Amino acid sequence: PKPKPKPKPKPKPKPKMRRGSPKRVPGTVERIATGQVQVNTKKSYPTIHDYYLASSANPKGNDKLTYQHGLSNFSHITLGDDRVSYTKSMSQELHSLHEDYAHQFKLVNAPVVESATERSRRYNEATDFVGEHEIDNMEQLMRDKLQQRTKTGPFQLRKTFKYFDRDGSGGIDLVEFKDALDLMGFQFSEMKILALFSR
Repeated sequence: PKPKPKPKPKPKPKPKMRRGSPKRVPGTVERIATGQVQVNTKKSYPTIHDYYLASSANPKGNDKLTYQHGLSNFSHITLGDDRVSYTKSMSQELHSLHEDYAHQFKLVNAPVVESATERSRRYNEATDFVGEHEIDNMEQLMRDKLQQRTKTGPFQLRKTFKYFDRDGSGGIDLVEFKDALDLMGFQFSEMKILALFSR
């Protein structure tokens, strides 16, 4: 006897297409905006701004943070949430700086203006360290190099001077002198450059 063939499973019926789009589910932001979700805006922890206000409102005038109600049980601040808040930009804070505190700020990268006696002392120290004989040798090396490069006469020498006078002051300062030595291929130490420049 022949085995009976297995009946084929019936295909699942396709869902009927309805007219119109399916019902849209609002997102989280939309539910908050429409009032479907209640958001607790009251913070259970202080912000950095609260600490700043507490320290600036110190009645004694010293730099220590005195006890402020509500700030005593928080010994650390976790970054990455809304605890860091700024109500003013840095320029606004500095623009409204109180006159009493203005003298406490220092310009770190401001050019240092040294007196003539300080500069003379530095030059003398460098000259004593390097020695007159070594400075004479370095001068001769520079003369030879310049004569090789300026064979066309004083016009070329003037043009080279203007090239090395980067700020157009009519003279070459120590920084421009270092750049000139680098461009000519000289590798002198800092002390030797200072001694040579003192001449």
